[in-house]
Amino acid sequence: FEVNDKDKRELPFHINIPILYEDENILAICKPPNISYHNDKKSTKNINIDEEEEEMGILSYIRHLQSCNSFRYKGRLYGIHRLDKVTSGILLFAKNSQTAGQISAKFRNKEVTKYYVAVSYSKPKKKKQGWIKGDMERTRRSMWKLTKSMKDPAITRFYTAGLGGLYPNRDNKKDQEEEEGCRFAKTLIVFQPHTGRTHQLRVAAKSIGLPILGDPYYATSTIKGESNAKRTNGNERTFLHAAALHMNLNGKDISIWSPPSFFQKGESPSENDAEEEGGGMIISSLGFHRIVVDTMKKYCDNKFILDLIE
Repeated sequence: FEVNDKDKRELPFHINIPILYEDENILAICKPPNISYHNDKKSTKNINIDEEEEEMGILSYIRHLQSCNSFRYKGRLYGIHRLDKVTSGILLFAKNSQTAGQISAKFRNKEVTKYYVAVSYSKPKKKKQGWIKGDMERTRRSMWKLTKSMKDPAITRFYTAGLGGLYPNRDNKKDQEEEEGCRFAKTLIVFQPHTGRTHQLRVAAKSIGLPILGDPYYATSTIKGESNAKRTNGNERTFLHAAALHMNLNGKDISIWSPPSFFQKGESPSENDAEEEGGGMIISSLGFHRIVVDTMKKYCDNKFILDLIE
C-alpha cells in the first residue's frame, strides 16, 4: 500500500490498533471508537480539518501504519463487515478474496455468533432480559427507529446487569447528576444480534428504555443544554463494544474475545484494581470487568467463546 501526501496531512490522530487474532486467511483488530470504516468527508468537532477534506477511516489508517512499518501485517486486507463509527471492538478482515467471500456468506447466513457489550445511564423499566424484534425505519438526521411491523425484522437478544454497586458514593449520585448535568453508568447490557442492520443495537437499546451512554443520536437528554461530554462524564465516546465472535471456517473454529476497556486508561483489564474519576464519581475498572465476565458466563451459550472468557 502507498499513502499519498494528502492522506498523511489528514491523519486525524495517532492511535494503537491491537491485532486480536491472525492466521493465514484472517486478521482481526480491536477497532477504536470514533473512527469510521471508510474515509469520512464530514469534519467533526474533535478534528481540525476543513469541510472539503476527509477524515481518515480505519482502512486508510491501517494502510498508513503499514507504510510506516507500524503494523505487523504488510499485505492487502479485504473488508468483510463493518462497525459504526462510534463502536469499538472486534473487526474482521480477510487476507484474500476467497476468504472474504466465504466469511461474508457466513454473515449473510447468520453463521457467525456475536456479542456486544454496552452501558446505559438508565435502569430496566420492564424486562431485564429478552428479545427485541421489529422492522427498522429511517427517520430524520440519518437516524432509525424500531416499528411494530415484522416484515423483515431486526432481531436482538439482550441481557442486563446492574452497575450501581461500583460507585462507593452511590447515595450522592442522583444529586450530582442533577447538579452537574452528567450521566452515570447504571446498567450493563449484553447484546446478541441475530441480524445486522445499521444502528441496530443502538436503536434496540433505546426501544427498551436503556439508551447507550454517550450515543450522540439515541441517548436523548432530559437535562437542558446537556452536552455529549457531560452525558458521558467527560468521556467523548459511545459505550458500545463488539466483545466476542465465533465462527467455523473450513472446519476450524475461530473464537475471539475482546472485553471493553470503558473505565480504564489501558487497552485491557490490569491485575490492579485501577480506578478512574468522572464528574467526581469513582468507578472500579476491575469491578466493571468482573461484572462483564460474570454476565457473559451466565448468558453466553457458545462454548468456544466461554472458553476464552476470564
